[in-house]
Amino acid sequence: MTDSETPLGLFPWRAPLAADWEERWLAADKAVRALPEVSSLECDAITITVRRLVGQALGASENLKLEQLARRMLPHHAMFPRLRHFRVGIIGNRTLSYLTAALRTAGLARGMLVEAIDISYDIAAAAAHGGPMELQRSLDAVVVFLDAGAFIKSGVFLNEELEAQALAEARTFLRRLGNSTSGSTAIVATLPAVGPKVSSSDLALPGSISRVSMRLNEMIVDGAVRGAWIVWDLAALAARIGTDCWFDAVRYHEAKTPFHIRLAPLVADHLCRTLAAIAGKSCRALVLDLDNTIWGGEIGDDGVAGIRLGDNSAEGEAYLSFQRFILDLRRRGILVAVCSKNTDSIAREPFRSHPEMLLREEHIAVFQANWQDKATNLRAIADALNLDLEYLAFADDNAAERERIRQALPMVSVPEIGSEPAYFADLIANSGVFEHLLLTVEDQSRADSYRSRAAAAELKPGIGNYEEYLRSLGMTIRISRFDSACRARIVQLINKSNQFNLTTRRYGESAVQQFEQERDGILCWQVALNDAFGSHGIIGVIIVRTESQTWTVDTWLISCRALTRGIEEALMNLLMAQARHRGAEEIIGQYIATPRNALVADFYPKMGFTAIGNVGAVMQYRARPQSYQPLEHFINTELF
Repeated sequence: MTDSETPLGLFPWRAPLAADWEERWLAADKAVRALPEVSSLECDAITITVRRLVGQALGASENLKLEQLARRMLPHHAMFPRLRHFRVGIIGNRTLSYLTAALRTAGLARGMLVEAIDISYDIAAAAAHGGPMELQRSLDAVVVFLDAGAFIKSGVFLNEELEAQALAEARTFLRRLGNSTSGSTAIVATLPAVGPKVSSSDLALPGSISRVSMRLNEMIVDGAVRGAWIVWDLAALAARIGTDCWFDAVRYHEAKTPFHIRLAPLVADHLCRTLAAIAGKSCRALVLDLDNTIWGGEIGDDGVAGIRLGDNSAEGEAYLSFQRFILDLRRRGILVAVCSKNTDSIAREPFRSHPEMLLREEHIAVFQANWQDKATNLRAIADALNLDLEYLAFADDNAAERERIRQALPMVSVPEIGSEPAYFADLIANSGVFEHLLLTVEDQSRADSYRSRAAAAELKPGIGNYEEYLRSLGMTIRISRFDSACRARIVQLINKSNQFNLTTRRYGESAVQQFEQERDGILCWQVALNDAFGSHGIIGVIIVRTESQTWTVDTWLISCRALTRGIEEALMNLLMAQARHRGAEEIIGQYIATPRNALVADFYPKMGFTAIGNVGAVMQYRARPQSYQPLEHFINTELF
């Protein structure tokens, strides 16, 4: 095995294997074998240990041990609330059993317990022609992993008419297959360009594998743009690895494997990036060190004029390139924070006065520069952003600081970026911690929204009381039915929101689209917020079943960036008014407790509801619209 084939070569953003890895694994394995006879605290300890173990450069033996660990944990997934249970079906026209096994380990690295199920290609083909899809309604996602052989028939080469026919059949097949996964999120993999290439002109030859693969990939991307499925860019991963290393001709003919078996951990990890984005497990903030991370040198010793940044040197250009990458992340809605051991006023100088500094103070959501331990500061940053630690990624050129955070805060993602700034952006990008689905307007404005929130927080101390503060915000919420324009954001909120989410029921895009189309028996509201500091986009989702005179709240969630403003009171007043107008006699509220939503345990009593008992894990409450007393708030409401 060459150096590029070693675990560190496949996962250069992971830390080297620790000397005590085996010892830690044995302790975790012993604890898992005792399931379910362990406490919740022990389960939390297992989760933390597993996150430490899986975030390292694993060899074949370590991957197998963690795969076995995950397999034992899966039947007890409810005992591990910080690990999202995710069931995924894999459809392929080649042998993929070694991929489904690798997904168990890869899922742990992304905060998930992945249960992967092989779906027969024959069943998939039948589903694409109107037959049933086995297990479709119990899966979170279905991955379509096909190669050109699924679409190219003999005689297509150099025959433009047959090529067009094959592509038309492929388009119909994929569309029907995507539709047959109703209730699950469909994911379609792009096709790596493998096989012998006699000439560069193959791309222009009708029916050649190169040209058909390219056309199929264009089709897959177009479908993703339309929202028919999510694209998994497997072709990009294969290109990064290199086609000659990606494809194993011997194993292909022996066992019909579409890629080299040794690459299974990397392919599984790459797929789990997309699964994590669907599950709301991707990181949402990048926390940056300063000295030798976004500029060269130490600002405290070298001063603004002495740090290395700009086009006057190769090193200075590399730091500028990294700053451009950071700003690109910010435009994608990723929050940017600073965590530096420095004097605050000195640390801010380059942001304020260096002529070639691209990052400025207005780009930073939270600026923590002091002499405290960085683990302490990261906790403070998470609190300030109202984010769980698992949504933070930390970038620091200092290996000791990286290891400190890995040990103290194992839920924080810490890519191994090294000390060469030219590699920082690629290592963070390839780590996949910021994988996302199609961006919404709200995603792109999130960073500014958090900046506005910080400005609002600064305003608060200067106002006499909280009521005056809320009035000063000039808030307006706009409530309207679900629509296709906001569908992606609605799906994102449903699957990401945990804290102010009364039931944490998860619905995919097809289910949300069905809610849009149902005009009777369902009330589905999307809630947008504007205030004196700008537009916050869609921040709330409400789904109410209205089939009878008893209405039942199925889903009620509000984004954490809009909490404690009185929005829930304004929405409840409006819901009750609608219920009275339409003759409803009672509204039943539901609360399903999770480790993350204790914040709303007393939501319904605060809203004037009375507890009526439990149905399984569902605590139910009742309120009568006719006798409901409106709650005070300071928000203008617009219902469309």
